[in-house]
Amino acid sequence: MDAPVDIVENFQWLQAPVPGGDWRLWAALAAGLVLLLAGGFRLLLRKRPGLLTFSPPPGRTALKRLAALRRQLSEEDQRAFVVEVSQITRDYIQAQFGLRAPHRATEEFLRELHSGEGPPPLRAHRETLGAFLRQCDLVKFAQRRVVLEEMKRLLEDAQRLVETSMPTGPETAPGKAAP
Repeated sequence: MDAPVDIVENFQWLQAPVPGGDWRLWAALAAGLVLLLAGGFRLLLRKRPGLLTFSPPPGRTALKRLAALRRQLSEEDQRAFVVEVSQITRDYIQAQFGLRAPHRATEEFLRELHSGEGPPPLRAHRETLGAFLRQCDLVKFAQRRVVLEEMKRLLEDAQRLVETSMPTGPETAPGKAAP
């Protein structure tokens, strides 16, 4: 027969668990969490590509485009000038107020403003905006000729519209008027 074995001596190699456990397990869990978050962020950026794009406010962009157009002011290419000043104004209205101004006929767009719809800052300008857009349409579609003074006036009207309808407080989201 074999000699009796002291059970306690055989388990001496066991030690009490260290608080926090195995660091490799925690490192693997942290790495997995980082990968999961990175994948989710990448998926979000794919669905909304402009999420991290920071663009200047629509009013500042419109004023910059109008200033560049002012430097190109000449009677030689009246139609192109009027088309551009009209487009800048319509682009600003869409970007600032969320109205589909560039893709609609002038009368359709103005009818919406006259019916009381649309943001208050734009409704305050509906008469001058209507006259401005109709003047542009005459040049664009009816081939009406304009002199340099009329072109300057159109440019000033567009600039005044942008300056007076821009929000003055914190930036507002597109489609929302300033309080």
